[in-house]
Order: sequence, then C-alpha cells, then structure tokens
Amino acid sequence: MNSTILLKVAFPTIFILMAVFFFFIALKTLAGRRPLVFSSRWLFAFMCLAFLPNITNSISMGLSSPHGFTMIAWMSPLMFAVLLVFFWIQMRGYMAFAISDTYFREALLASASSLGFSIEETMSHLKIKETGQEMQVAIQGWIGTAQLKSTGKESNETVKEIAKEMTKYFRSTPGKMNFMTSYLYLIIGAFMVAMSVWMFTLKIK
Repeated sequence: MNSTILLKVAFPTIFILMAVFFFFIALKTLAGRRPLVFSSRWLFAFMCLAFLPNITNSISMGLSSPHGFTMIAWMSPLMFAVLLVFFWIQMRGYMAFAISDTYFREALLASASSLGFSIEETMSHLKIKETGQEMQVAIQGWIGTAQLKSTGKESNETVKEIAKEMTKYFRSTPGKMNFMTSYLYLIIGAFMVAMSVWMFTLKIK
C-alpha cells in the first residue's frame, strides 16, 4: 500500500474510529450518569483496530522491500497475531465502566438474586450455590472498571443473563460512581482526533 495513502487516509481513519470508541464510553457514562456494561469482545475488536496500523505498516514495508518478506519483516505481524490470540482468550465476559467497588458488588448480588441465584464468595471466584457454576470478577475500583467472566463454557449463558440484569439494575438504582476512566477516555479521544487531523493535513514531499 502506498505510504501516502497509509499516512493520510488509512491511519487517520483508524484513529478516528478509535476516538469514537473512547468518546462513546466516556459520553455514555458521563451524560447518562450510570455505569455502562458491555461484552468484552468489543474491547477485543478495539485491540484489533489499535494493532492494525502496525500490522499494515509492517506488511507494507515487507512488500516494498527489494528483499521481500525476511524473517525480521515477519516478526512484527506474528508478534501482534500472538498478542491478539492472548487478548481473545483474556477478553471474555463483560466489562463495566464508571463503577465503584460497592456499587458493582451490590448490582452483581441483586442481579443474581433476581434470577433466583445466591452467590457464594471465595478467594478468587464467585460460585452460584444452586448450580455450582463459577465466575471470575476483577474490580479496579480506583479507575472505575470491572470485569465479570465465566470460568467455563457451562456458565457463559448465566454470566450473560447476570450482565443483562446488572444493566437494568444500574438504570433503576443509583449508586456511587467513579468517572476517572470516562475523563481519561475523553482526553485520549480528543488526542486521537487531533492526531488524525494533523496526519490528514500533513504535506508529504
């Protein structure tokens, strides 16, 4: 791919799409004044988009090189491919933004109860007493994010139903929120828009 097209069209477009992702999360939580819950697979799609410029640039350099694709030229795309596989494995379940520790925990327990489940809390997992299914919860209360995911395929559907109920809970029940990630995403989104405008207007000799 022509380097001018990459720099002035492809990269700015990718950065704008990434900015839209950041703005969506930030404005949805700040304007809506309630936490946002969605599938972690959307974050995986974002990671694919974030790596796309590097992968595209590596392939472009390999195609334009007189020596073709050498081992070094292949290393960068392969490294990013391995990272994407790792992210695909890690980014299961659901993410929540603009939450506090207590607000997320209250929503989780209330949502499980509304589905007829009671939760047994262990050191690293949550166990549904009625079915024996287990889930993992990772809460980063200081930045306002949390992840809920299943530990096996048998609990995927249960986690999905709990996530839906948590969205309903956040809509109807106010609680303490943390907008640190929301404000950070606003800044990152604005920076990416500025980068896109700069690259688009860049004069290449």
